[in-house]
Amino acid sequence: MKKNLIIYGVGKFAEYVGYVFEKDSDYEVTAYCVEKDYLNSNKFLGKLLFSFEELETRFPPSENVLFIAVGNNKIREGIYNRIAEMGYDFASYISSKSSHWENLQTGKNVFVDEGCVLQPFIRISDNTILFTSQIGHHTRIGKHALISGSKTGGNVKIGDYCYLGLNASIKQNVEIAANTIIGMGCIIEKDILESSVFTHKGTTKRNLDPDQISRLFLK
Repeated sequence: MKKNLIIYGVGKFAEYVGYVFEKDSDYEVTAYCVEKDYLNSNKFLGKLLFSFEELETRFPPSENVLFIAVGNNKIREGIYNRIAEMGYDFASYISSKSSHWENLQTGKNVFVDEGCVLQPFIRISDNTILFTSQIGHHTRIGKHALISGSKTGGNVKIGDYCYLGLNASIKQNVEIAANTIIGMGCIIEKDILESSVFTHKGTTKRNLDPDQISRLFLK
């Protein structure tokens, strides 16, 4: 018998989360919730949608678990702490379509999607999200982090509240301190101090006709 799951969130990520939990887990999505100030319907994707303020009275922690489908790390942490204080447990999702080993260690409210490739001896802490990333062996990822389309070498340490963007690459044995943002396309080859922000120089539009390039390089 499947366990009852309540998903916090009503955005595209919540829709994605609900779909994969239903298709690829031991959980059944019972309902969605969000704060009453953001509630404009009583249905979401054909499921019950109710105000977060009613959670304890309508869905007791003895019978339900939660997943927080929110991308912003700090906001997700705040919601996580509130729900934990109410006595609820959290679901995690590790896609059966991802590549991972039996010694993968994960905390609560962890999400690993179908595009991830995880080598052995990886540990992912509470409330962290991984999208389509390649993570090297013995890597440690902290709490309340989001790794999206990134790649690490082996034995990397990523601190709490970190964000790694699309095609960011981290060299082996590097430590990324807490609250760091590494933007799309960045290459990190040495340890990073706390609360650092890295961005890649933007793509430049060239004043060339596409036919000029195709004649030179696409023969």
